[in-house]
Amino acid sequence: MEESTAARHTPRLVTASAPAVLGESPVWDERTGTLYWVDIERGELHHCRADGSQQGAIRLGQRIGCIALRRDQPGFIAGLERSIALLTLDPLEIRPVAPLDAHLLGNRCNDGKCDAEGRFWVGTCDGAFRDATGWFFRFDAAGALMRTVGPFICTNGPAFSPDGRRIYCVDSYGKVIHQYALSPSGELSEQKVFKRFDVEDWGYPDGLTCDLSGCLWIAHWGASRVSRFSPQGELLDVIHLPVAQPTSCTFGGPALKRLFITTASQGLSAGSNANRLAGAVFAVDLEVGGLSAARFDG
Repeated sequence: MEESTAARHTPRLVTASAPAVLGESPVWDERTGTLYWVDIERGELHHCRADGSQQGAIRLGQRIGCIALRRDQPGFIAGLERSIALLTLDPLEIRPVAPLDAHLLGNRCNDGKCDAEGRFWVGTCDGAFRDATGWFFRFDAAGALMRTVGPFICTNGPAFSPDGRRIYCVDSYGKVIHQYALSPSGELSEQKVFKRFDVEDWGYPDGLTCDLSGCLWIAHWGASRVSRFSPQGELLDVIHLPVAQPTSCTFGGPALKRLFITTASQGLSAGSNANRLAGAVFAVDLEVGGLSAARFDG
C-alpha cells in the first residue's frame, strides 16, 4: 500500500504538562491501569492513567534509557546510564545488577524490552551519536549477560512477534530494521533485513512494537509519523503526528487497543509554536489490539 492511500488517524494529546526532553520506553501495566515512560535526559520515570489523569514523575538522579515490568515483584528492571538495575518505587530504590559498556564512558543504555520468556533485551548507544559502539544485550533472571546484535551507533527496540519466534532490532542511524529467528533459549539466527528506510522523508526508525496480527508499528524520528508494516514488509497504515520526533509506541488502555506514542523535544527550538507539543505523549484508538507487556522473570 502506498502511503498516499494508507489509512489516517488523528492522535490525541495524553499529557499536556511536563513535556519530555527525550521521552522513551512506554510500558502499559494492565494490572494497575498505568502507563509508564521515561525521559532519558532528565532521568525521570513518568506515569499516568490511560486518559492522562493522575500524571506524575519520579527523578532518579541519573539517565534512564528504558524500563520493563517484573513478573512476580513490584517495580521494574531498567537500563540506566551504563548498567542494568532493579528499580522499586515508594520508597525509591535502585539496585544495579549488571554493568553495561562500563569501559566505554561515552556509551549509555537506550531502548529495551522483555521477551515472553522473561529475559531483558537492552541496547546501548554512543551518547554523541558518532561511533558504532552500541550493542543489544540479553540479560536473564540467573544474572547471565550476553552481547548479541551490533555494533550500531544507536540501537532501538527490540520488538517481538506474537508467537515469540521473531525479534526485530533497530539500527536507527543505519535506517534499517533487522529481523532474527529467536529460539526458546534466547539464541538468534536467520538474520535478514526486515526494512530499510533510505528515503529521507522516512526519517530514522526508532522504537517499535508488534500488534496481535504480527504487524510492526514503528516510530519515525524526524518524520512526524508512526507506520504499520505487515510481517512481509508491506506498508499498511500511517499515523501522522503534530510533532517531528516520535520515539516509541506501545499498546495499552481498554482491551489493549490504544496505541500510546512518546515523543522528544531534544534539539528543537522551545520558542517555536510548531514545537509546542514536542515531548508530549499521544494516543490513538485502533481496531487492532496489542500484546500485554512481557515481564522480567526475576
